[in-house]
Amino acid sequence: MNDEANSGETKAQWFDNKTLVIAWILTFFPVGLYGLWKNQEFIRNVKFGVTVAVVIAFVLGINFTHPLYVFVAFPVGVYLLWREREALGGLWKRFAIAYPIVLILALINAAYAPTGGNGGELGGSCSAVITEGNCTYYRDDDCNVIGKSCS
Repeated sequence: MNDEANSGETKAQWFDNKTLVIAWILTFFPVGLYGLWKNQEFIRNVKFGVTVAVVIAFVLGINFTHPLYVFVAFPVGVYLLWREREALGGLWKRFAIAYPIVLILALINAAYAPTGGNGGELGGSCSAVITEGNCTYYRDDDCNVIGKSCS
């Protein structure tokens, strides 16, 4: 038998630390939600509320490449990890090192994403009314011709 079994103490799990759970929700929400539901300190209403908020945010498009995640949630999560550095060791350093990678991937995604419909070019929408000869073409945001009128 080991000393832990004799003393009656159990080793604290990562999800027992509220700050760490919140940091995980902000930096990588699937792990954070798991920790939220395993944590005994959060009341059930908070667990449901946070889970619903995260799901709604994800459905609305706030994902790992969204500017709100890249410039707000991830840095706040790293800050929370940094504040708990004595308890967590060097975990915050790994997240801080990962931040430039997240930032680069978000910038690449923004540059080559099909949103805006202009073939990956930076800029706005492809939506327009174009006149060629005696025909008028109507395009949607993805550059598809959705209507044509010729006189």
